[in-house]
Amino acid sequence: MKKPDFDEIVGTEGTPEELAELRQVHNLLLSAEPPPQAPEPRRRAPRREPTFGRYWAAVALGFSTIVAALTLGLTLGRSSGQEGELTSGVVLPMHGVGSAAAARAVVRVGGRDASGNRTLRMTVHSLPALKKGWYTLYLIEKGKPLVACGIFRTGPSGSADVSMNAPADLAEYDGWIVTAPGPGPGTRVLLST
Repeated sequence: MKKPDFDEIVGTEGTPEELAELRQVHNLLLSAEPPPQAPEPRRRAPRREPTFGRYWAAVALGFSTIVAALTLGLTLGRSSGQEGELTSGVVLPMHGVGSAAAARAVVRVGGRDASGNRTLRMTVHSLPALKKGWYTLYLIEKGKPLVACGIFRTGPSGSADVSMNAPADLAEYDGWIVTAPGPGPGTRVLLST
């Protein structure tokens, strides 16, 4: 089966940063192995053709690709029983912010693999379970979230122990944050390094 070409799928519309992020996700998807057993397909409602421009279609495709890549990564990690080696010894404590001041977390960063990815293991405590949506771990630069490393939910006790990855050179970033959907259209930061 021929691997899809990035330029054929996305084209050249968008900023260099958006195209770089989409290309990175595209490459991650191409390098992922299929899950051991694919779930049975669900019936979906007929698709409507989008009425927005090609640029927004590429942005929507990029977002759904990121979510699919993260879901696939979590599924493969859990089903294979392999968490990846956490050999770098970097341990990053996180503290709660604002309404989640009692929350805390630790991110253990693994060594870089041949593709440049790093395995992460995140342990979270006292972060209340969300009624809707999920938490997202980001790498930040100057306080701005730039690279999503994974999504997770906490249980009734407010705890989670999850595997993620960081598909980036960590030296380029200032720190890490965890966000959750806000009461309005935005997000709110609940944990920070």
